[in-house]
Amino acid sequence: MKSFLITILLLCFSISGFCGSDETVYKFLNLPNSAEVAALGGTNVSLQNKDVNLVYQNPALLSSTVNKNISVNYINYINNVGCCSVAYAQDIDSLSHWSVSLNYINFGSFEGYTEDEISTGSFSAGDLSLNATYSRRLFQSIMAGVTLKPIYSYIETYHSFGLAVDVGGNYYDPEHDFSIGLVLKNVGVQFKGYYSEDGSQHRESLPWDIQLGATKRLAHAPFRFSLTLVNLNHWDLNYYKETSQSSTITSSTTEEDNSIGWGNMLLRHMIFGVEFIPSNNFKISAAYNHRRSQEFALDDTKGINGFSFGVGLRVYKFSLGAAYAQYAASGNTISLSLSTSLDSFK
Repeated sequence: MKSFLITILLLCFSISGFCGSDETVYKFLNLPNSAEVAALGGTNVSLQNKDVNLVYQNPALLSSTVNKNISVNYINYINNVGCCSVAYAQDIDSLSHWSVSLNYINFGSFEGYTEDEISTGSFSAGDLSLNATYSRRLFQSIMAGVTLKPIYSYIETYHSFGLAVDVGGNYYDPEHDFSIGLVLKNVGVQFKGYYSEDGSQHRESLPWDIQLGATKRLAHAPFRFSLTLVNLNHWDLNYYKETSQSSTITSSTTEEDNSIGWGNMLLRHMIFGVEFIPSNNFKISAAYNHRRSQEFALDDTKGINGFSFGVGLRVYKFSLGAAYAQYAASGNTISLSLSTSLDSFK
């Protein structure tokens, strides 16, 4: 198993350099897949919470605690874009486990026009990934896992296929309820681009990422804290922004450097999360994503973009979750989750 994971890891680093351009494709892979993840800022690779949806965040979080768990999720994303996912996990033996999930995002219907503004009718667009995960316990407190994600994407009559791989590890100390997770995420290749260029496929790189996180529950207070570091493979998150210049005669748009200080840049790699857990059947979550707050801010107001909130409730044999997150002043999202364990119905 160790040699298998090392081989997968080396393969991931090898194919991460195989790309057709500096642009990235399949960015839907970075969207939160459940209400709990959305409430904790969109990414969490270290949380131990008996939630099968967390396997998509880190394949090493797949363990016997989610055996025969099934979950369905829906996110009403920005501009009513619909995201849904289903997940299921099962034990192979006392050390090995498998899981499968499906993520789908529907961008809705659009009206197509030619350059001469002639209508070509309506068309749709969407992205889909099928995620197969295998994990194994290496030591008493250490789990390792790998996820293979075949990807299909379509826009009108254009189609694309790709494959992504996640490799993760997790250390968990149940006595002190402390967990550390490390993931190499979304490393892969676009086999078929949306179109051909100069007789060959136009391929783009995948949004691969290295993420590190830690979660700690306080021993004598009903609080659990998470810190997640993202984009560790890419420190400089600077970008250029467009500024409009107008006069009585002409108007123009120029690009100017949006310089970011070292401290601000560091915070953009961090997601802070906290949970209030007064009982096993109820909890409230909140998080702050600094990069989201800064990059989606308007000149006149920031609102509460960058913040996210959620609630979890266990009723009978079902776990219910709901989350609210604001990406921008007009970019509100609502996430809903429903999960249960099939063993509870025996």
